[in-house]
Amino acid sequence: MALIPCAACGHTISTEAPSCPSCGHPGANVPRGGRDGMARIAGTVAGSYISAQMLASIIVGSVAIVSFAAIMIAMILRG
Repeated sequence: MALIPCAACGHTISTEAPSCPSCGHPGANVPRGGRDGMARIAGTVAGSYISAQMLASIIVGSVAIVSFAAIMIAMILRG
């Protein structure tokens, strides 16, 4: 395992990493099939890379919006 700079952002990543933890850019030597291939596909949306932190932010935001909507609906129906 060696550490190399990310091609997209320049942060240091492992050669074994499926993607950069900073920007989500796929690793250089990830094979095109199997689970690693799915990690590469799941990390891309419409041709742009999405990091784990960005994905977590999207999920938390979505849950917050749905929760707020549920609370508002409950208040409207109760009152």
